[in-house]
Amino acid sequence: IDPRTGEVLAMVSHPTFDPNQFAIRIHRNEWNKLITDPDHPLMNKTIQAQLAPGSMFKVIVSLAGLQQGVAQNLTVDCQGGIRLYGHWFGCDQHHGVVDIEKAIPWSCDSFFYVLATKLGIDTIARYAHEVGIGRRTGVDLPDEASGLMPSTEWKLRVLHQKWYPGETPSVGIGQGAVQVTPIQMARAVAGIASGGVLEWPHVVFQNQLSRRMREQIREEFPGTRNATVQESTSTWETITDAMYKTVNGGPFATAHQDRLKGIDFAGKTGTAQVVSESAGANRVSSVLARRANGWFVGITPRRNPDIVVVVLWEHGGWGSGAAPIAAKVIEAFVDKQRQLHHNLVTDEKARLDVGAVWSDTQHPNAFGGKPLPGLAREGVNPALSSVRGGHFWVKIPAEAAAQLP
Repeated sequence: IDPRTGEVLAMVSHPTFDPNQFAIRIHRNEWNKLITDPDHPLMNKTIQAQLAPGSMFKVIVSLAGLQQGVAQNLTVDCQGGIRLYGHWFGCDQHHGVVDIEKAIPWSCDSFFYVLATKLGIDTIARYAHEVGIGRRTGVDLPDEASGLMPSTEWKLRVLHQKWYPGETPSVGIGQGAVQVTPIQMARAVAGIASGGVLEWPHVVFQNQLSRRMREQIREEFPGTRNATVQESTSTWETITDAMYKTVNGGPFATAHQDRLKGIDFAGKTGTAQVVSESAGANRVSSVLARRANGWFVGITPRRNPDIVVVVLWEHGGWGSGAAPIAAKVIEAFVDKQRQLHHNLVTDEKARLDVGAVWSDTQHPNAFGGKPLPGLAREGVNPALSSVRGGHFWVKIPAEAAAQLP
């Protein structure tokens, strides 16, 4: 999506179905295949898949922690996990002493277990709701799902049970009862990276519709619409800089292999367990159905982004597996924009088209030297035989290319 306008630039759900099957009358056998397919081809997963976001949700928890003044001074010693409420909550690495600036790019579960515990479920839920988690965005497409953001009130109302503090750490890493849709997560991160301004996602150009049609769309597709979240400059900078380090940091950074040369690319990985296994598993299951879902949200540039891309790879195993997909989309988008503005740069070099004429003083016929056999016979001046011409490309530094008209 374009965070500046809310325009949905591209939307893909796979596997899908052939709409020609429904043109006249779909055969019963084909219909049964579609409705029994475990990959749910009839579902538009971009707006209907409601799944745990995994570590992508740490961006939301970071927003709450920084705005509450808790995360700035918090350090946690990660020894492959941490013990809280008499239970061991695992992390996939021994990160050592971690603060907020390392916790996001390293995706340290231990840090966010502690941060979530200090904040409490209702504080996390309040900030999550402000950026649209657990609520429909109102995108102008049918049957958008709402997702779920748990709270003490929700559990009491729906399950008739009290919320136990030991449930909060899992929510802090995007597990537990929290569920999001891809478009919901895209809008939330877009808003945080845009200084708290959340635009309404839409696929129809609103300025091409009459006022009556615009009002009708708002009635038929209810949601959170445009919103503004109070977000301090330091919060904004801390989160987006940490997301930049997720891609451009050291070996602990969870997407460090997906940096893009010459592009201010930032993001956050998410690995969400789909079975009752502890977080922090360091192996991908050999059974496809037991593999975690891989998420990634990518933005460029890191502040006031031009584009936000969310990738959900069901049973992908790790969020780092979804990151290269988003990186390719980001790179294609940036290259296209640079082409449109005649500023395409590749591999930190630009090519300059050059035509030239020059004299080759080393040629045997140069400047009246002994002519080649048959040259004088054809009436060619030997002195002119040293003149050369060519058409070729010269590589120049990207900084110099930026100055070219």
